[in-house]
Amino acid sequence: MKVFSAEHVMLTALTVAILTLTAPAVWGQTTSFGAYDPRQAEVLWNEATRLQNTGQHLEAVEKLKRAGHISRINEGLNARSQLPYLRAEIASLRALDELATADERQVYLSRIEAATIPSGPEKVDALLAQAEWHQYALLQSIDETEESTLRMARVWNFFRRALNEAIATYGASSVKLLPALEGMVRAQYLLAAHRGVGAAMPGQMDRDKRNQAAGKSSFKRGLPVMVAIQALNRDTLGGSRETQADDLIRMGDWAWWTGNRRAALDYYNDALALANGAVLASDDADADADADADADADADADIDMTFADKSKKEPDVDVAVAGSSLGALALANAEPVQALAAGLQEPHQDSVDNESGTRTLAAGAALATQTADKESHQSHLQTDLHPKFRILDRPVPLPAVPGLDPVLAIKQDQPNERDLIVSFNVSANGKAVNVEVIQGPEAENSRGPERVIRRLRKMRFRPVFKDGVPAESDTITWAVEASQWGSSQPANVTSSGGSNAT
Repeated sequence: MKVFSAEHVMLTALTVAILTLTAPAVWGQTTSFGAYDPRQAEVLWNEATRLQNTGQHLEAVEKLKRAGHISRINEGLNARSQLPYLRAEIASLRALDELATADERQVYLSRIEAATIPSGPEKVDALLAQAEWHQYALLQSIDETEESTLRMARVWNFFRRALNEAIATYGASSVKLLPALEGMVRAQYLLAAHRGVGAAMPGQMDRDKRNQAAGKSSFKRGLPVMVAIQALNRDTLGGSRETQADDLIRMGDWAWWTGNRRAALDYYNDALALANGAVLASDDADADADADADADADADADIDMTFADKSKKEPDVDVAVAGSSLGALALANAEPVQALAAGLQEPHQDSVDNESGTRTLAAGAALATQTADKESHQSHLQTDLHPKFRILDRPVPLPAVPGLDPVLAIKQDQPNERDLIVSFNVSANGKAVNVEVIQGPEAENSRGPERVIRRLRKMRFRPVFKDGVPAESDTITWAVEASQWGSSQPANVTSSGGSNAT
C-alpha cells in the first residue's frame, strides 16, 4: 500500500482547487449537472452573453441553440423560458448578417410569443419588436418582389396590433401609444415607397420605379395616423407649442414626400405661425370654449371655480377634436386613437393595395382631408401671443422619422484625403442641385463614389423656409468615407463647411 505524505496530499488538493477555479465555468458545471439539467441552460446563457460582448457571435449562437434545446426538453416545445435565448440568437445572427436564418428564427419567436405572452406591457413590447424586425428586413431587401409585399403587410399588421394592445393595456389617452403610432408612420413611408411613391429610402431598397399617380392616394392613406398623433399630443397629453409645430411639420413632410405640395405648404405655414407666436383657428376655438366655461362659472356659484382652468389643461377629447382643424378621426364620437385603431385595416396578404383591406382607412383619410381643407389652414387671427421659436431654418433629409435611419448616415470625424467630398444646395423643391465633387478619390472596387452621387440626387429634402416660402439653401458640404461608399452598405456621410449643413 502506497503511503502519501501530508505535504503531497495538501499539494494535490491545492492543484485541483486551482484547476477548478481557472477552468471555464461550463466545465465545472457540466461535471455537476446532467446534460439536460435546466441549470445547464443558465450556464450556456452566461457563456453566450460573454461571447456576444466580445463580438464572438458565431460561438454565441451555438450556445444559445443548446440553451433553447434544453428549455424545450424540460418545459415543452412552446416553453416561455426559451424566449431570451431566441431573441439573443437573432441578435447575433443579425450581427453576422445571416438575415435569412434570423428571419426563420423570428417567425418561430413570433409563434412562441403569441402562445406564451398574455395581454399587457410585455405583449406590446413583443409586437413592436416583431414589427421593427420586419421593417429592418424590408429595408435590407432580403426578399423577392412577391415576398416583400407580404413583408410589408407584416410590418403594418404588427404595428397595428401593437396599437390595439397598447390601447387595451394603457387606455386611449396614454403617451405609451406613441411608439406604435410612430411605427405606423414608418409603415406608411415604407408602403408608399413600395408603391413607387417618394424618393430614396434608407437601407438597400430599390427606388428606381416611380408611380406619381399613387401620390395622392398614399397621402390620404397615411394622413389619419399623423392626425391621430397630433390629436393625442395636443388634445390629450397637452403637448407644448413646439410639439404641436413638430406634429404639423410631420404632416407637411408626409405631404411633401408624396408629392402633395399645396397641402405640405399649408402644414408648414401653420407650423411657422405657431413658431411666430400666433394662435391658430383651432386654438381660438379652444380658447372660446374656456371663456364659455368661465362665464358659466360666474353665473352659477355652485360650479367648481377650477373647472375652466382644468378644461384648459385637459380639454374633453371629443369636444376638442370635433372643433379641431385636424380632428376628423373622432369618428362616431370616439376618441381619436380608438377611431384610428378601428379604422385601419390589415393589408391583404396577397396585395397591400387590396381595396377591401383599405376601404375604412380610405374613408377616414378622405374625411380627414376634407376637414383639413375646410378648417385647418384658415388665417391666423392673432399674433405675438406666445414666445417664438425657430423652425424650418435648415434643410432636412427626408424621411425625418424616428426609427428610420437616414438615407445617408452622418460621419462624425473630419474628412481626409481618401474621402469623397461633395458640395450642393437644396432647392426650393427639396432636391439636391448644383452638385459638385470637390474631392473624388479613385474607386477601389466596382462600387465607386458615383453611387453616392446618384443616391444624393434621388433624395428628397424638407427645404429651408425664408419669409414663409421655400427657398434654396446655402451651400452644404458632405464627406463620405471611402470604406463606406465602396461597400454594399448605405454610405456614411458627414457634414462640414456651410452653416446649413445637415
